[in-house]
Amino acid sequence: MKTRRQWVTTFNLTALLPVSNNEDKYLLLTQNAPPHPGAAARRIQHLMEKFSRHGSVYVIRRAPVATPPLAGVATTTNIVTTDVRTLTGAGATLPTSAKSHPLIGHLLPLRQSYPFLYLTDNGGPTYRRRALSTARELIHKESITHLFSSFRPWSDHLVARQLKKEHPHLHWIADFRDLPVDPVRRDVWWPALQTWWGKRVIKRADEVWCVSEGQRAQLAGWHPNIKVVRNALLRLPPEGAPPPTDRFTITYTGSLYPHLQTAQPLINSLEQLLAAGVLTPQTLLLVYRGKDAETFQSWCAELPAESLDIQPSIAPAASQELQREANLLLLLNWSAPGYYGVLTAKLWDYLASGRQILALVNGPQDPELQEIVEGAAAGAVFSAKEQNKVDRYLRTAVEEWWERGTYGGPVNVKQLAQYL
Repeated sequence: MKTRRQWVTTFNLTALLPVSNNEDKYLLLTQNAPPHPGAAARRIQHLMEKFSRHGSVYVIRRAPVATPPLAGVATTTNIVTTDVRTLTGAGATLPTSAKSHPLIGHLLPLRQSYPFLYLTDNGGPTYRRRALSTARELIHKESITHLFSSFRPWSDHLVARQLKKEHPHLHWIADFRDLPVDPVRRDVWWPALQTWWGKRVIKRADEVWCVSEGQRAQLAGWHPNIKVVRNALLRLPPEGAPPPTDRFTITYTGSLYPHLQTAQPLINSLEQLLAAGVLTPQTLLLVYRGKDAETFQSWCAELPAESLDIQPSIAPAASQELQREANLLLLLNWSAPGYYGVLTAKLWDYLASGRQILALVNGPQDPELQEIVEGAAAGAVFSAKEQNKVDRYLRTAVEEWWERGTYGGPVNVKQLAQYL
């Protein structure tokens, strides 16, 4: 297991950026730039702000024509196009219930697999053609020095590869928020073919970024220069102990992956606490907000209805408010031998709330997640083999809540400051 010192060596984004004697000019190719919803846009927003401290920023994004320019960006180019998602009315994301349909579940991995993705990936050929034309103009007109592209989709990397081929002087950063070939999620067809093709796409990149040490381990062999640039903690949590609550509240916000995650250890423990009278249906509150409300409801079928508050997705700001009102924040992760570091954007929201995190890892212990959460006194992480300890953990938390009206002391703000 790596030490804490080793885990934090890759956090300084400023140190990762190449030094130039002239003003740097960054061209970002990213369909997920703001105002795109979700975690991807927040990562891009953070990186844009970082790049802007070193020079001028230019953004090519997929967005409606009416979308206003981005603040602090020299030029914002909106590319309006249609693709498989828009033509089928699938929208930005699909609920778990839709993905579980045999036909949809079979075709989704195909949509993002080579060679089909040339037609079916987000944006499609029209986006790539227009983005390439616009980028060429900007490179000549503005003397662009740096090129940044972000996966997913592949389309931005494909445009960047062509630009790097035409303009070798560009310093190309190929960013991966997700693994392009994930051995656990198995979200592409013919993994060996996708790996071979993906390596060819980013071969000309000067550096490759990913969001965790676990991802870097999985990408080893894809590129000689892979660096970890984690999603940022956007703010430090409030100092002091959490405020008291009327009910012992456990909250989960975001998407669910039923074949990867499990909340069963939590559900079993809550059933035991209710049966023993340690909690009552009126003093327990299990909250869910996200697009997979139906799935979460099915997981909680054995719990009293009056203990549940399950609703579809709401705005990120409202979800963050719910997080700050909780006693415990539920984090459901997964791992496998040699596979760890699933650091979702939700983790950083949870840490910023200052509330305690109960992380259930469906698989072996995740040393990277454990170091972040437990190293900041922000909760506990249990692997699949350790989840028999959840009963004791929850009973202790509930007893403390009965005594003080709240649970958990202040998190280690100093420790979390390194993730800003």
